[in-house]
Amino acid sequence: MTVYEKNLDMLKETNTALYQKILDLPVESSKYSVLETKSGSFTIKVKLDDETNASEFFLHSKYDPEREAANFAQSQLAEKTKVNVLYGFGFGFHIVKILEYLNSDATLYVVEMNLEIMKLAIQTIDLGMVLKDGRVKLIASDSELEVVEGLKSVLKESVKVMLYPPSVKAIPAKNEKFKLILEQWNMNRYVFEKTDNTLEKNYLENTKVPCENIGILFNKTRNIPIIIVSAGPSLNKNKHLLKEVKGKVIILAAGSALKPLLQVGVEPDLFCIIDPLMNTYKQIEDLEDLDIPLVFLDTACSYTISAYEGPKYAACNNESRIGMREHLVDTGGSVATAILDMAIKLGGNPIIFMGQDLAYTNQEHHAIGSMYGEKENVKSLPNMRKVKGQNGEWLDTTIGYLSFKTWIENKISDNNHLTFINATEGGAYIEGCKHMKLQEFIDAYLSGNHAHGEIDRLLNEIWENATYNVKVFTFSIMAS
Repeated sequence: MTVYEKNLDMLKETNTALYQKILDLPVESSKYSVLETKSGSFTIKVKLDDETNASEFFLHSKYDPEREAANFAQSQLAEKTKVNVLYGFGFGFHIVKILEYLNSDATLYVVEMNLEIMKLAIQTIDLGMVLKDGRVKLIASDSELEVVEGLKSVLKESVKVMLYPPSVKAIPAKNEKFKLILEQWNMNRYVFEKTDNTLEKNYLENTKVPCENIGILFNKTRNIPIIIVSAGPSLNKNKHLLKEVKGKVIILAAGSALKPLLQVGVEPDLFCIIDPLMNTYKQIEDLEDLDIPLVFLDTACSYTISAYEGPKYAACNNESRIGMREHLVDTGGSVATAILDMAIKLGGNPIIFMGQDLAYTNQEHHAIGSMYGEKENVKSLPNMRKVKGQNGEWLDTTIGYLSFKTWIENKISDNNHLTFINATEGGAYIEGCKHMKLQEFIDAYLSGNHAHGEIDRLLNEIWENATYNVKVFTFSIMAS
């Protein structure tokens, strides 16, 4: 009996549906090559070649897969947990090593969406130690719906989640959204682990800042156009036109877009900072005494927030830290996504994007003046992704930008009673938006009579609310 037949018999005993899928599945030989390693084991060379991603990589070490697997397991399981979820079946080496760490009453759910690789593993490697182990539960399917259904009852707070990176990379193109979710989760986990103490310290310091919560303004600007200004490279094309719309719209800017706007004589009505790290100070350096209200996430860099002397609003994305749930802001992972949620809750309609490239348009980082090394062009690297541009071209982008794009598109879909306009004039195509140049938006939406007085009244209210507590706080200190 061959290794393939033995493995199939074991799989049939435990998972008949998966057995049938594997049995009937053809493997595209141009994408996968099984190779013998220098240690006498096997690995697989994966070749991805589609319009969004082209690369070659090994699923396991071409030298010693077992040693690599042992290192992976050790790095993932410093602490033992009872319920574990692993994405990536691979050739099973790392699964065997993980099982060595787990107690006898533990469970390991192994998730896999590339069934072609799984079939190659079953054809090549004796998987008895995996398939016969009662602790292993397979959730393997090329259907995102089936995988999600399989995980629904598993994912809880006490679950240990592990990603085997090469297997994530090998997720088929048709499951790109699922792949993006895993990669973004992994990136967020890394960022959180690196900044957890920083977030807590920032929060404790920022609670001392005398200001209102941005939630007091929610629904105050109903059916007034709100322009969201980000610092993507396409902002260079049309930022000067904002002079024409001042007083006709509300302008909400990312902190990174503040200096580019001021360079052309445009003052946003509010600007926002959510990042917990010190480099945010560069966004306000030499501008600490502006009168423009700053909206800051309560975990944003406390040094930057305290250094800014102008009016402020706090924002919160954690229900345990806020008394009024309706004042919560869904930050979405970036300052632009946070501003979008605020714009919707403020009541804006239509909502217009500027500088929201979500890609390296013309291989550029950011708009001129945004303090992010915009003078140096971006080099196209193998680990970059591709995203469809507004003109049908394919642009270099990152996992982070793609996840923000998905988040924005989902938010637009959830608010289909509003009009969303992408006036970025470059960068990624955003589903659910009308795509037009900023001048076209101005001509179509702002050429008639507008309630300038109403907008002026709202802006004065925004400024006064943001300033009042600062003045009271300053007066009380002087009086004491």
